[in-house]
Amino acid sequence: MAKTYATFLGANTPRGFVSFFDELYNPYESCRPFIIKGGPGTGKSTLMKKIGAICKEKDLDTEWVYCSSDPLSLDGIIIPEKGICVADGTSPHILEPKFPGAAENIINTGDFWDRDMLHKRQDEIRSLTLENSIYHRRSAKYLAAAGSINEETMRLTSKCIDLDKISGFALRFAARELPCKKGAKPGRRQKRFISAITPEGLIFLDGTVKTLATRVIGIDDEYTAASALLAERIGEAAIKNGYDVIFCHCPFKPEQCEHIIIPEMRLALITLKTAHKIETECDRVLHVKRFLREELSSYACTLRFNRRLIKELTAEAIESLVKAKKTHDKLEKLYVDAMDFSALEKHCENLAKSLL
Repeated sequence: MAKTYATFLGANTPRGFVSFFDELYNPYESCRPFIIKGGPGTGKSTLMKKIGAICKEKDLDTEWVYCSSDPLSLDGIIIPEKGICVADGTSPHILEPKFPGAAENIINTGDFWDRDMLHKRQDEIRSLTLENSIYHRRSAKYLAAAGSINEETMRLTSKCIDLDKISGFALRFAARELPCKKGAKPGRRQKRFISAITPEGLIFLDGTVKTLATRVIGIDDEYTAASALLAERIGEAAIKNGYDVIFCHCPFKPEQCEHIIIPEMRLALITLKTAHKIETECDRVLHVKRFLREELSSYACTLRFNRRLIKELTAEAIESLVKAKKTHDKLEKLYVDAMDFSALEKHCENLAKSLL
């Protein structure tokens, strides 16, 4: 039975919008990427959903890449078996072809809009676009403040980590759970987000873990002191032993992973006690206290205070994202009114059939 699961390739973070869209495909390998260009509300997500629906009918594994600024909207769809991906190539995750026609193809939904109608409403479009940008910048400032406090938390907790214990545990875990494949090349590292800061709040994609893993190990880490390091070390050991690993990065610290998934072994390690609510049931829980020195307790009051501040600043950032989404919806309405959706629908159906 085909697997369908969701991810994010972009996230709202303390560093602004962070994109992993270069993970969509490798232009130096045989592939068929399609990059969609067009304005808001011009059918980009609808086209991808149509392709996804056909994939389900044809029993093809499919990765649905959602938008962290509107988690009901698609940013991309990946069909590994066919070497096909279709993605929104507009801001903030701009995609440009490296080998136009030879590798990438451009789909322009602007071919189906009424230019005169949009031209007449250019003042409204400019105004709403600027307003949307202001809300996103405001959200980014709150997240930057939260990130600064999180950096202080990481500075305090890093003093209390026993690196040798973590490294030793990771190697023993890999030897027991992820035996080295004879003659196998190192596995492939993929970067994704399965948690995101969105207008709907803090989201964790429990369904993705349930789809890709039958065994889930939780990492219990109240102050997220050592969980990222532990997940990273186990993931690197798995790659060395020949397994492909999905490193799921943290939207609060996007250079760090907070969860790993090893699809071939149907195994996931997920960090618990994170800001978002995780409903996935764990078969086993690893407690990171064993890797921490006792002096961490002396920072407990400061760490709890920092966590409360981060929560409040994140709530303000989310409120700004809600306002940005409302503005974006108004902007979409202007484009929807100017679109010839019957012509676009026909084009989408023909394209989907030709691809699959």
